[in-house]
Amino acid sequence: MKSIKFSASELEFLQNHYELELTEAENYISEIKNILKKLGVAETESVKEKPAKSQGKKRGRPRKEEVAGVQPEITPVVKESPKKSAKKAEKKAPKKMAAKTAKAAKAAIPSTGETAVE
Repeated sequence: MKSIKFSASELEFLQNHYELELTEAENYISEIKNILKKLGVAETESVKEKPAKSQGKKRGRPRKEEVAGVQPEITPVVKESPKKSAKKAEKKAPKKMAAKTAKAAKAAIPSTGETAVE
């Protein structure tokens, strides 16, 4: 990260400049307070605290509220044996192969505007 290096005279100039700005701002504030006193406005009214930031709409999905005394049903997890999962894969495999061959057959038929009859 680059840094800015000031000489002693530059630092002194900046310090004097900011001190002058501060005194001018303080004088301006005192003038405004004098005007407010002449108008009869109390100082406590002029100092207002920022209101608390309102929440507004919350984003996202609302949380589920739990009903007191009611417990959700818990279903046990049933693990399948490796043999059953292999059998399921074998059953699905022929369907996938049939779908692939059907796609390949459609791609082999040239599109001449005629309908193909099987």
